[in-house]
Amino acid sequence: MAQTGLFLGFVLGVVLLALTVFLTGRGWRHYSVTSVPMPTGGGSSGRAGGSDTESGAAAGRWADDPTVLSLVFLLAALGFGAVAVLFVGGSAIPEGVSNAAGPVLVAGTLTVVVAYLFYGTYHAARGRGLTRSQATLLGSWVLGLLSVVGIVLRLVGFL
Repeated sequence: MAQTGLFLGFVLGVVLLALTVFLTGRGWRHYSVTSVPMPTGGGSSGRAGGSDTESGAAAGRWADDPTVLSLVFLLAALGFGAVAVLFVGGSAIPEGVSNAAGPVLVAGTLTVVVAYLFYGTYHAARGRGLTRSQATLLGSWVLGLLSVVGIVLRLVGFL
């Protein structure tokens, strides 16, 4: 029974990886809309010295590359899977490792959710023309609201 689940998970992962490679190879990212206004402010054209600008441009290229993003996602998924196997592992895994894997899973999941909420809010705000500081304010506001909801749930007794 466990072999069937592992096999299906492997097949699904291969199909997902093949679909990602297929979609990134089609050139759909080269489509551009000309009527969308670009955010202003915060440019690096006025800087002196080229090393910061060059490293920023290289980091921007890496962040926009779908292959790099796919590899990061694949490594993160494999990492979560490995920790989950350690968490539910049988007698072959030491008890201390099994006990430590649970909090690692919870902390990792919370980190991903918080980063997703912050970056999603930031990116959406920047896409609507707000400056970096305004977008950061909105992202921080969402995280603060999430903290208040967590505290309320803790006080009510749900957490």
